[in-house]
Parts: sequence; structure tokens; C-alpha cells
Amino acid sequence: MDEGLETMHTKEENRDAENSVIPTETENETPEAEEEPESTEAENETPETEEESESTETENETPEVEEESESKETEAETPEAETPEAALSETDKEQVKSGEESAAAEMELDSMPFVIQKTKIKWPVWTKVCVITLSVLFIIYGIGIVYFTDHFMWNTTLNGLNVSMLSEQQAKNRLDTMLTEYRLEILPRDGKPEYIEGSEIGLEIMYTGTIEDIISHQNVLVWFLSVFQKQDYSLGAEVHYDRIALYRKIHKLDCMQKENIIEPIEPQIIQEADGFSVEEGQEGKKPIPLQVRAAVEQAVSELSVSVDLDQEGCYERLEYSENAKEIQDAIEYLEALQKVKITYRFPEDEETLTGDRLLDWADISRDYHVTIDREKVKDYIEYLKETYEIRGQIIDFQTTYGQTVEITSYIRSEEIDTDEETEAILKLLADIQNGGKTSYVRDSSQLAGIGDTYIEINLTSQHLYCYKEGEIILETDFVSGQPSTGHATPPGIFTIRYKSSPAILVGENYRTPVSYWMPFNGGIGLHDATWQSAFGGSRYIGYGSHGCINLPLDMAKAIYENYDAGDLVIVYHLPGTESGSATPAGRPSSSPIPVATEEPPATEAATEASAEPQPPVTEVPAEPQPPVTEAPTEASPPATEAPIPETTTTENPGTNPSD
Repeated sequence: MDEGLETMHTKEENRDAENSVIPTETENETPEAEEEPESTEAENETPETEEESESTETENETPEVEEESESKETEAETPEAETPEAALSETDKEQVKSGEESAAAEMELDSMPFVIQKTKIKWPVWTKVCVITLSVLFIIYGIGIVYFTDHFMWNTTLNGLNVSMLSEQQAKNRLDTMLTEYRLEILPRDGKPEYIEGSEIGLEIMYTGTIEDIISHQNVLVWFLSVFQKQDYSLGAEVHYDRIALYRKIHKLDCMQKENIIEPIEPQIIQEADGFSVEEGQEGKKPIPLQVRAAVEQAVSELSVSVDLDQEGCYERLEYSENAKEIQDAIEYLEALQKVKITYRFPEDEETLTGDRLLDWADISRDYHVTIDREKVKDYIEYLKETYEIRGQIIDFQTTYGQTVEITSYIRSEEIDTDEETEAILKLLADIQNGGKTSYVRDSSQLAGIGDTYIEINLTSQHLYCYKEGEIILETDFVSGQPSTGHATPPGIFTIRYKSSPAILVGENYRTPVSYWMPFNGGIGLHDATWQSAFGGSRYIGYGSHGCINLPLDMAKAIYENYDAGDLVIVYHLPGTESGSATPAGRPSSSPIPVATEEPPATEAATEASAEPQPPVTEVPAEPQPPVTEAPTEASPPATEAPIPETTTTENPGTNPSD
């Protein structure tokens, strides 16, 4: 058994020695096998089948070498191992045989050459197309950079001349041609083009720049963008021309002729059955001479081939669009104005002023500001004065004493202050625009309103107050008509009829000169009374007038100077305001306005010397006056007769005048 194992070890050692020699032959053969497919591959990329066949041949060659070495080895060992092998059992023999086969297989694997196989990559079609396209684009891009280094790019103009893709010399030739044949095309609004020739204005040009500089400043790296972007260049030049000749040519352009000018029309507000609408404006064709001249001069100076007058703002344009805020505000006000209703209530009738009439009075300015025609309002007030009578109405009057009294107004419709009522109406209509109401009632008492300028006469207290613009400017005591003789001064609201200074008051048995005369109720008025020794209190009971309001001289003068014809005189009774004491005549404190009292009463001779003397007046009662506590029984108060004109005489007025 031991001998058999020794024999196996000996065989394995011999095999190892032989294996160390066999790979040498294999190594010598393997390179040849590898060199052939490589050379074939380099020449014509041999198909995969050839490579496989070559590798198969190499594999087939290697086992033959191993088999030969094994057979030789067996032959050499057989004589020595005959006896031990014979002693081995069948089982041991099989194990030895299987070990030999395994060793042979391992040697075969170790001796096989290492072969690298190359696999061909198949690229998709779209990848190949992209590669080819990018290559072409890159080539074109490079060509573009080279080309546009000394050429103008696409969409390029030079002084208004198209020089796209032209070289420096080509652009210069075209520019020279253009200059010799230069003419400016003038494009009017909605009209045919007109031209001004360079030769007609003595055009001369001296360049201060070069085309080469312009080309060199182009950004050639982005030349492809010029397809989408327009480039305008201007070649510096000194342009000389006859300015007067140019102005004459501009003046003769057809678009500048009067018959071809159309005025622009701003959007119009149109009244319709259901409201208001806006009519679209018309631009018209009215050039602005100075703008046209400036635009043409600039075009010539820049050697432009055309100028669009409309684009250069040479025409009068519309200031407002249909949706302008000013127009919408105007429409809003007109719609409110259309809803207005102003009702005038008179003692026996009424009149309604409607929105439709007001719209007829509305004026819309150029900037769409709506105003009401003042003259039309005044005409309407005059119509009311002629049509309706306001005399005889009762008015509540707030006295200086804080109490309200009812006073009959004897102001006739013809005495209504037209301007004052016009202003009142205009104010009402202005409030509408500020969100005010649209329905109003104007009572006839408002037409004869008191206002803030008037003379307030309290017959009970024998004291008066003078108001001007809402402020008391003076106050004084007075003496009114004597009730016991039937000459009590009647209450009511009146107006000053006129003024006269000086004047003579003439009655049945007297002729009295006065310095200041202001009648307000027929022959009853305010005047100075220098014959009165005192004023106020109860003096009127025993020393009263024929109905006039007797005043201290200084007070009469102040009133005369501060009030005019048409100003109101309000006369009333107010029980509880009686005054028991009279004020001495000439008392300085009777008025806040210092007035000299030394001036003597005017004489008849002084009246004659006057340049334009007023007619003398009388104060003769037409009928007996009612008791002071009674109100007038007619629409018109009891009053004296109208003043009787009389020439002045030297007749002595008497020492005891009765008025």
C-alpha cells in the first residue's frame, strides 16, 4: 500500500515538471492566435464569427499538446510502476484515475490563453441625426463669425438705408449713390407720400465717421440674433442745406394746405332716450407747423430717407378717450341733472323747473366740465317775476332780540333780486354734483328773502339796527309816526325806492328841507330831523312824524352812505321791548360810526346850487293811517302819496315843522 502511494507521489511530481514545460509551447502559440484577429480587426473589423472560430482553434490545439505529454509520461513511468499498480485494488485504481483526470482538466484550464473580445455599439438614428445637425450648425456658426467680421448683419440700416449683408465697400457705394440721389420721403397722416429732393435745398454732406468703425463694433458672436433684431446705425456727418429753401418746401406740402386740414373732434356726449352715450372722437388731420418743421429738419440732418409725421407727433391729437374719467364724471352729472325738479310755490300758483330744461341750459366745456348758462337762469327768473306775484305773503323774521315775528312782505315780484336768485339756483345745481338731493322747493318767501343786508326797525322800542353782510354796522333811536293823528308808521317789509341828498319835504302846511332822504313806502321814508330834540322812548306819541322815521343827522348820513335803492327795510312791532327814556339829539354814543354833526341842514338855496338836484318830495299821507296795533287789511300797506316833484324856493320852512 505504501509503495502504491509512493508511486502516486512520484507520478504527480513528474507531471508538475512536465507542466512547467508545456505552457511554454502554449505561450508561443497563443500570441500568434491573438495577433491574427487583431490584425484582421484593424483592417476590416472582422465579423464576430471569425473571432469565435479562431478562439475555438486555439482551444483545440492546447489539449493535443497535453495529451502528447501525458502519453509520453505514461510510457516512461509504466516499467517502474508495474509492480505497485498490480498490488492496488480496483477501488484505489479508480480514485487514482479520477485524480489524474481532475489534474489534467486543471492543467488544461491553466494553459488556455486570455482572449479580449470587442463588441460593436449600435447608436440610435436620432442620436446620429443630432450629432450631424450640431456639427453642421457649428460649421455655419463659424462661417457666420468670419463673414460678419467685415460685413453688416441682417436687418441693418445705415442712415435709413438698408445695408444688410453688405461689405464695407458695398455699403459705401450704396451710400454714395443715395446721397447723389437723396430725397426725403414725407409720410402724412392718411395721405400720399410727398418728397423733398436734396438738390432742391442745396444739400451738402461731410462724413465724420467711417463704415469700418460701425462694422467693427458689431457683436459677431451673436450674429444669428440679427435675424430677429433690427439694427439702425447712423454714420456721423455734417449736413449743410439751405434752411429757408427747406421751410418753403415744407410750407408747400399738400398736408399743410388749408383745404386738406381736418380739425380733430373730441369724443361727444350724446343724449339718448334712455340716458347718455359717448360718440367716438375723430383725430382729423391738422398738422402742427412747428412740429412738422422740426421733424423734417431732423430727418434731413440725419440723412433719413423717410419721416412719418404721425409717428413724430406732428398732428394735433385727441386729448381724451371715450373712457376718460372727465367724460364719465360729466355723464354722471348730466344724468343727475336730468332728475332734478325745482318747484316754485307762489301764493296762488306754482311753477316746476324740470331737468329737461336744465339740460338745455347745460354747457360742456372742452375739458368736459359741465356748467349751467347763467344768462339762461336769469332769463327764467325774469319770466317768474313777470308771470307770478309774490306781494302780500307772510314772512317769519328773526329779530335782533332773539324773537321771531310774522311780517307781511310788500315786495312785489318785480323787486325780486334776479342776481341773488340766480346764484341760489346755481348753488343748488352745484350741490347735485357733490351728491346733493335732486328735488327742491322754493317758496315765494325765499324769492323775497331777507338776506344779510337790511335795516331793522322796531316800532315798539323806537330803535333800529343796520345790518350789512350779516354784521351790525350801526344802531340808533328814532322817532316814528304819531299814532294819535292817524300817522302811525305801518309795519311790513319794504325796499328803499331811491335816495336823495338834499331834499325838501312838502306837505299841506309845511316845506321842510332835509339832508338825506330815503323813501321805502310811498311817501314814508328815513330822513334826518334836526328839529327833534330827542329820539327814542315814547317821544313819538306826542312829537311823532307823519309816518316817516326821523333820525339824528349823523345816523341819517351813515345810513345814506351804506345803503342803496333796493336794500330791505323791515318794520315791525314787538311787545315787551318798550323803552321809557329818549336819547338826546346829537348824542355821540348813538352810533358806533363817528359821523360829524356840526354840518347844518341843507337849505333850499343849497339845493339850487346842486349840479344834479333830486326832485323834492313830500310826505303827504294818502289816507288816515290805521292804529299802530292793527295789521294792514290789504295786500298793500297804508302809505303816503307818491312824492310830488317841486322846484325849490326860498320859502321859509317854519320853526315848527310837523315832520
